[in-house]
Amino acid sequence: MRAARAYWSYSGIGDRGNVLLAVGLVLMGGALVLWDVPTGWIWIGGAVLLGAMTIARNLLWQRGYRKMVKYRAPITASFMPEMIEVQSAEGESTLPWATFKKYIETPEYFFITMPRRGLSIIPKRACKDDLEIEALRDMITANLPRAKMRWT
Repeated sequence: MRAARAYWSYSGIGDRGNVLLAVGLVLMGGALVLWDVPTGWIWIGGAVLLGAMTIARNLLWQRGYRKMVKYRAPITASFMPEMIEVQSAEGESTLPWATFKKYIETPEYFFITMPRRGLSIIPKRACKDDLEIEALRDMITANLPRAKMRWT
C-alpha cells in the first residue's frame, strides 16, 4: 500500500491532497452555512464524498493486493537494453520497452506505466546498493520518458 500511496501522490490524487481538499471544502461549506447560504451544504457534501472515495480506494486496493497470486512469492526482474524479463508466481514474461509508456521515480520506488492503467512497481530496496539503483535509473531513462508530477 505504501507503493500505491506514493504513486497516487505523484499522480496528484494522493491521500494527503484529498484530505486537504476535504478540509478546505468543509471550512468553506461551514462558512457558507453560517452566512445562511444554502449551497454550503453542497460543499460539505463534496468533502464527505471525497473522504469516502479516498477511504474506499484504500480498502479496495488492499483487498485487491491480498488476492493477487503474483505477490505471494518473490518476483525477479531483469532489465536489458531491449526488454524486461519478469518471473513471478504467475509465470514468466518478456516485455519489450515499447510495451511501457512512461516512468515515475519517487524516493522509494520506480513505477513503469503501461497503457490502460497498467503499472509495474520496482522498489529501490530491491537493489543491492546505490550503484545498482543508478544503473537501473539509467536503463529506465534511456528507454522511457518521465511522467509529469502533479501537485500533491
